Amino acid sequence: MTEKEIVTGFFNEGYQKKNYDFVMECMAENYIDHSPAGARSNKDAVGILKIVAEQFSELNVKMLDIFAENGMVATRVLYEGIHAGECMGIAATGKAISFEALENFKVEDGKIVESWGYWPDKDIERQLLGE
Repeated sequence: MTEKEIVTGFFNEGYQKKNYDFVMECMAENYIDHSPAGARSNKDAVGILKIVAEQFSELNVKMLDIFAENGMVATRVLYEGIHAGECMGIAATGKAISFEALENFKVEDGKIVESWGYWPDKDIERQLLGE
């Protein structure tokens, strides 16, 4: 698989299909997430995906942009879902929300080894609170 295919697979298999075995295979055991989520292994990454699945049902993830060069993959991703579980201290509202996130990945030897992500927390919070 190309670097783009690995990262696209992570989003499709991990977020949409909940194929956590694929995530375990496409990420290094010592994977490091430099975002506030702070995963320190592929197992931690699966744990985060499971939390997101509890927070948002009917989650749809669409790749808006993806660029790869020298082992780095940059993405702009649209997330759409229903607020089904506590998120940011806010109990489930059943509201549909959507937001764009920027996530960058380092891929070595066919595995994601590091990532840097930005989710627009204030925008998500505003949508959940109906502001």
